[in-house]
Amino acid sequence: MTAGVTRSRRAVAGLGALAGVALAVGLASPAAAHDYVVDSTPADGATITELPAAWTVTANNPLLELDGNGSAFAIVVTDAEGRYYGDGCVEVEGPTMSAPAALGEAGEYSMTFQYVSSDGHTLSDTYAFTYAPTGDAVVSEGSTEQPACGGEASGEATAGSGSGSGEEPATGAAGDEGAAVLGAVAWIGGGILAAAAVATTIVLANRRRPAGD
Repeated sequence: MTAGVTRSRRAVAGLGALAGVALAVGLASPAAAHDYVVDSTPADGATITELPAAWTVTANNPLLELDGNGSAFAIVVTDAEGRYYGDGCVEVEGPTMSAPAALGEAGEYSMTFQYVSSDGHTLSDTYAFTYAPTGDAVVSEGSTEQPACGGEASGEATAGSGSGSGEEPATGAAGDEGAAVLGAVAWIGGGILAAAAVATTIVLANRRRPAGD
């Protein structure tokens, strides 16, 4: 067996391994999913009998908090009349984001939240809950406009309304980060597929080559 044939077979083996990696990545991709909520205060559909210290949303992975993407995080609480409660401020720590809790009279409320998952996508959802205090409770006066943290109230909601998870393009630095990650994945995937194509070409060439070469 000549040295050239040996090198060719080694090259085919190496590129075949890359092709196998590409196949594995391709098979795994459909199973991948965005981050999801594992815990919240309140839970969707819950009845709470006292005002918690904070509204919280916890995901299964650390949230993607970057400089410049603070507006992508929101917790908005409204009553059945559409009045807003809270100061509009949100803190993010690891997989959890939180906002100071405030409510008015007993009744039906909804908590709409938005966050940037670890894969760079902005996700949102709305949880309905009932407030039924069993004793004296602090009653906050709601606002007809959504409060903006550290400033005046804003007339537009930061997070989308309606039940079910929604997906919007990531904004600011989060969008740039997500685009960079996706670009890198696409480049690596393209290189692996190209390597697989070269491996196929070498195999076919060896099959056509006479045994004495």
